[in-house]
Amino acid sequence: MSYLTDWITSIILFILLATVVEMLLPNSSMQKYTKLVIGLLLIVVILTPILKLLSTDMDELFAKMTTHSSYNSETNTENLIEMKKKEIQASHAAYILDKAAVLMKEDVEEELRESYGLTVKDLKVVVKNEDQLTEMPIEENIESVVILLEQADQKTAIQVVKPVQIDTSRQKEPASSSKEEGKIANFLADRWQLQPTNISVAVEGGD
Repeated sequence: MSYLTDWITSIILFILLATVVEMLLPNSSMQKYTKLVIGLLLIVVILTPILKLLSTDMDELFAKMTTHSSYNSETNTENLIEMKKKEIQASHAAYILDKAAVLMKEDVEEELRESYGLTVKDLKVVVKNEDQLTEMPIEENIESVVILLEQADQKTAIQVVKPVQIDTSRQKEPASSSKEEGKIANFLADRWQLQPTNISVAVEGGD
């Protein structure tokens, strides 16, 4: 916009200057030549933007015109690539954790059944940093393991409904399974090469 204003201003100033010069010139044969020169100069002033455009490198002009749009396009592309990268990393991390949980379960399930009469109902692995799952061994990245166990015969055994008897004369003594769970945690820690404090064991359906 400023360029257009400067162009119009220069034309007006030239016309005013030409008018003053024409008024100062005496009436002679030189006056028509002077008008011719002034007219040619006025045409040059009017055509200055076109001449400047023709003298400009077209590649440079197009580069300037597309710089802003190219920058926005590159930014959007980078953002899209970064989003896709994070989605792929999250999917890969979830796959690695699921695979690790399956392998850890298969590694201890048989001995849990034989030694404790338990099976793994659910196992969840929590890592310190999911971004480093592909860069370091998973056992070094494990923060905690939460494992839920159940009685091995719980799925197949049919429980017989017994009459409910309530004895208000005795206080209910809660069953303590923390000792057995501690043994199981130590066994799992030894098998998985982890610290027992990093393993949380819960037994479902125990007496």
